[in-house]
Amino acid sequence: MLLRTLLLSFFVFAAPLYATESDATADELAALLADTRNMQAEFSQRVVSDDGELLEESTGKMAFQRPHQLRWEISAPYRYLVLTDGESLWRYDPDFEQLSTESFTSVAQTPMLILAASALELSEQYEISKYGGADSAQYKLKPRAKNPEFSRLSLSFKGRALTKMQLSDNLGQQTDIRLRNTQINVAPLPKSLFVFEQSEVGHE
Repeated sequence: MLLRTLLLSFFVFAAPLYATESDATADELAALLADTRNMQAEFSQRVVSDDGELLEESTGKMAFQRPHQLRWEISAPYRYLVLTDGESLWRYDPDFEQLSTESFTSVAQTPMLILAASALELSEQYEISKYGGADSAQYKLKPRAKNPEFSRLSLSFKGRALTKMQLSDNLGQQTDIRLRNTQINVAPLPKSLFVFEQSEVGHE
């Protein structure tokens, strides 16, 4: 249940914009992200407490496509699906046979959909710092909002490929997402991949 709760804020948190000038680091990160038109990968996700205790872990697969399409599908230890076509947001829990649908309006503060953010959106929403070099770089993003849902987000790249995301919340818990078998810009992904269909019900 913990990861289900986390996903509600992990994918649907909106924050007010701040009119600040984009800095060089935001420009650099935005340029790096702009090269990713679409991406598919398998992921492993771990949630750790502030004292290092493993609270929960899961595995699954994801797909992203610009401008604001995302499919995030947990397959183990339970099934859970979050997807958006940029207009609607669906969350489906097969175990409880629950489906929720709402309008999707938040982009910049959505960890995976930050792949679609512009330099201006990044600099408005975050204070950004960079560590490492061109071949292996980490960007740390601190929200500018007064009461954010998380305290820090980091993006790690190997070359131009995103390999890891790390989210720290205000309670000291840390969520680590590692991507593997990543495919970038292979071909335009079908729009149907990001729309909830009745065939998803009961899908194994």
